[in-house]
Amino acid sequence: MKYFSTFFLITLLFLSASVKAQDLSDKVILSIDGKDYDAGTFMKFYFKNIDIVQDEDQKDVDNYLQLYIDYRLKLQQAYELGLDKEQDHINDIKSTRSSLAQPYLTDNQVTESLVREGYDRGREEVNASHILIKLDRGATATDTLKAWNRIQEIYTELENGAKFGELARAKSEGPSAGNDGNLGWFGAFRMAYEFETAAYETPVKTYSKPFRTDFGYHIVYVNDRRPNPGEITVAHIMTFDKKDADEKTAKSRIEEIYKQLEEGKRFEELAREFSDDANTAPRGGKLNKFGTGGIDQTFAEAAFKLKTPEEYSTPVKTPYGWHIIKLLEKHPVKEFEEVKKSLENKIQKSPRSRIITQAFTDRLKDQYGILKTMSLPQVVYKSVNDSLIMNASYVFDKNGTSNEMNLFNIQEVAFKVKDFLAYLELKQSKDYLSYSSKKEKLDAFYQSFINEKIIEYYDKNLERDNEDFRFLYNEFKEGFLVFDLIETQIWNKADNDSLGQQRYYDAHKENYVWKRRLDIILTQSTSNEVAQQVQKMLREDVSTDSIKARINLDNKTKVIISSGIVEDNYNRLPKDFDVKVGVSKVYHDQGDSFHKVIEVKEIIEPSLKTLDEARGRVINDYKQELEKQWIEGLRDGHKIKIHKKVLKKVKSKIEKQLG
Repeated sequence: MKYFSTFFLITLLFLSASVKAQDLSDKVILSIDGKDYDAGTFMKFYFKNIDIVQDEDQKDVDNYLQLYIDYRLKLQQAYELGLDKEQDHINDIKSTRSSLAQPYLTDNQVTESLVREGYDRGREEVNASHILIKLDRGATATDTLKAWNRIQEIYTELENGAKFGELARAKSEGPSAGNDGNLGWFGAFRMAYEFETAAYETPVKTYSKPFRTDFGYHIVYVNDRRPNPGEITVAHIMTFDKKDADEKTAKSRIEEIYKQLEEGKRFEELAREFSDDANTAPRGGKLNKFGTGGIDQTFAEAAFKLKTPEEYSTPVKTPYGWHIIKLLEKHPVKEFEEVKKSLENKIQKSPRSRIITQAFTDRLKDQYGILKTMSLPQVVYKSVNDSLIMNASYVFDKNGTSNEMNLFNIQEVAFKVKDFLAYLELKQSKDYLSYSSKKEKLDAFYQSFINEKIIEYYDKNLERDNEDFRFLYNEFKEGFLVFDLIETQIWNKADNDSLGQQRYYDAHKENYVWKRRLDIILTQSTSNEVAQQVQKMLREDVSTDSIKARINLDNKTKVIISSGIVEDNYNRLPKDFDVKVGVSKVYHDQGDSFHKVIEVKEIIEPSLKTLDEARGRVINDYKQELEKQWIEGLRDGHKIKIHKKVLKKVKSKIEKQLG
């Protein structure tokens, strides 16, 4: 496991700067052993890290320059030791480069537009109905025309005054047809993007023109629109009919539970005691937060009708059983900046990412002078066997007569027919779409091939063509080197230096002291009644296993028991716990779901820790001591020159820029 020290955190301050210092950039501010370091790079480091430096002394340019010198000396030593040639370092850098490059391999403007669109749409929910004529994505031209004609006929009927619900019931091929095509309420990211767009752009009480998704052709009718109520956290008590004939019905049992609630019983205790939902009963019936979609609509409607926390519903019937729902917390729709990153991630993992990829590749095609659409030469179509390609069993003929024919160039790199056919053989088994003809499939693969090769070329040459990425990547490489240096020269040695650990411990024993400790049995019960039973058994010296066996019946956990030696400020002890040997009273802190009884078997007074007991902290402190000594001697034998005139100009520029 890699160990991060205070000194390495300072090193990390020098990573990933992107602010450009225009003036003085080529002037030499520092020389170490005859190697010059320019002022521009120094200022990039400084401006990048000024906002995250907490120590005010490090914001002083002179002090910051001293840190910069130490950083450069560490790098110099790492290169001298050949750490940049180590295979582990090379693998780390390769993996990191891939991650660093990702933000540069997208169209940020289109991404921002989709993120903003998703957020704005997500502030509302739509209730819509639709008529669907099914059509596979790879349908033949004949089937596509038939489906199009059918949806057009339906659209014409609507235009002539037919009722949408009646047409949906009679002609829609979707599962909602029997409900007049109604899909209920939904928000952004719940439907296919094309469907979502039509639903959000169609006015209430009107219908859209026909449009296509991967499922077929649709017409959508918008019934209503409302503000998104956000999400809520609730708890529930659930009952459902048991197979055992002697069991009371779920309805009568939920009514009995509701009566106890009305009489003042705590919801959480009743959930633990009586709820049939085995997943939520142990935590008082608490469910993960949810919105109006993705959960049973009857349950959601009842839950969202609750106005204030602690309010609970009357019994509610759903297909799963009977419920009493208690509102715990409301979570309003968050502000844009709070959810921007999560929306970006959601878009990247959704089919909408194709829009971003297409915009990015179109921009690169313009940059490299490649036509937006290019067709394969006829000879390629002829060289591919129809049945083999349609069955995804095509085998590339490496001796094909057209293999060396040039398809297109990306600057200095030529891509030939053989490159495409090899790509086709490799990728065909990973494509699950259906196609109406060999030509359609080859054309689709060819466009994917072009896009992939354009992005690969751009990625491969990022360091050459993008100054920001070049600087970012270089600083991460150097940061890894410094980390590897400290790890090999200090941390690994300290881990294995048992004599050094012993000497350090002997010199600093007073730093490793146990606070007062307690040897305890901690019991946490779901109700006061259960806690009193547990208390009685503890006083009678009943074993913890026997207590659990007597209390936790019918697969219901009513008491949790743990034991061991803990410090007297252990966070699971009651806030006002009276420390003394013996069995305690029943404690129930406000806001705590459990009723606690603690047996203190022994009170252990403060004492020095042994080396084995303190070894983790000793090793950590020993590493910091060794690192401090190493840094103090880092400059020995090196010739360091600060160019004061340039430094003065740098200070002046920094002061002006910071205002």
